[in-house]
Amino acid sequence: MRWSVVLISGVLLAGAASSCRSVGASPGHAEPPEPAVESADVLVEARAAVAALRSGRVEQGVDELVQRLSLVDPEDRARRRSAMLLAGALLLERSDRLHDARDRSRARDYLIAASPGGGSDVSCDEATSLAALLERVGERGRAQAVLGPVRSRCGVEPERPSATPARVAEARHRRVVIDAGHGGSDPGAIGPTGLKESEVTLDVARRLADRLALRYGFQVALTRDSDLFVPLEQRASHANGTTADLFVSIHCNAATNREARGISTFALEDSPRVAARLTAREGELVDGDVGGAWDVSRILADLSLSRHGRDSLGYASAIQRALLRDVRLLYPQVEDMGVHPARFHVLVTTRMPAVLVELSFISNAAEEQRLRSDGYRDVLAGSIARAIDEHVPGGG
Repeated sequence: MRWSVVLISGVLLAGAASSCRSVGASPGHAEPPEPAVESADVLVEARAAVAALRSGRVEQGVDELVQRLSLVDPEDRARRRSAMLLAGALLLERSDRLHDARDRSRARDYLIAASPGGGSDVSCDEATSLAALLERVGERGRAQAVLGPVRSRCGVEPERPSATPARVAEARHRRVVIDAGHGGSDPGAIGPTGLKESEVTLDVARRLADRLALRYGFQVALTRDSDLFVPLEQRASHANGTTADLFVSIHCNAATNREARGISTFALEDSPRVAARLTAREGELVDGDVGGAWDVSRILADLSLSRHGRDSLGYASAIQRALLRDVRLLYPQVEDMGVHPARFHVLVTTRMPAVLVELSFISNAAEEQRLRSDGYRDVLAGSIARAIDEHVPGGG
């Protein structure tokens, strides 16, 4: 497989204009109070703006939006905290795009202002989002303090040490193989209004390739770049013919229960505990498996047993966290279906860490509509790309 910098569907965005630079004050240096703004509207606008920035679009009016967020009624503690969180997220995302230290400092101030005292009245979604943002600005202690009071209530486990080697100072070529599930004569799952999984996976794979190549400098290879059926053995052999750091397979989930919804990620793990849940027949699950209610046989047929289970689990966890953090800004109630280690029985093994991402349930009418959206696909691709960049070593 020949490596190339992939430019398929994306556009290389120029840096934001100077009018996008920050001009507002941090929460501790605010202007004299003005009448409180209608918080519901500004929170919705802010979530959309953060998603736009994370998907790579230049977002105008960030400073005005941050100013409006700072005016949300302090007496309404829950909305005020959400406003401070979103203001910090907006400034942090713009800082990452423009490398603006002042924006980053202001973002830190807002995120600290969003940190709850006791934590008992914080929702699970908000606590995990705030903790992730605090970690990004170097406030690890505060992040753990936010998560501490909600761990048992929200089922948040202590974060495991990353199995991925620490990033090295010297830059090197980082390589990723992206596998768009299904294709050609195999459309995969089909949504209630006819959206094909193979169409979604190819489009998201292309967007992900663009992000990794253009924004983060990866060398990227796609197992398919058109609506073509590629046998599983050929996908694996393509990947094994490279010296890639990671293999990422993109899929949509599906279930006979049309109410099933959420995001999940599978990691390859060579584990007797997991293997015991599988019959000798390739991809068939015995009763009681964690994924038994889903069409997991379709998933298992698409990936092979990896000898890099520990690294795979680290990558999968990072991708799942990034997806939930970003998607919940637009859809706060999105379900976390978790990270599931699994041993896969197929003919050819992948000789690198490998993960499979289930973007959403295409069988769910609401999630099928999201999967049709360019904006939603951008958010998904951007989230996965950022997680990969942060965890694949050697970027410099």
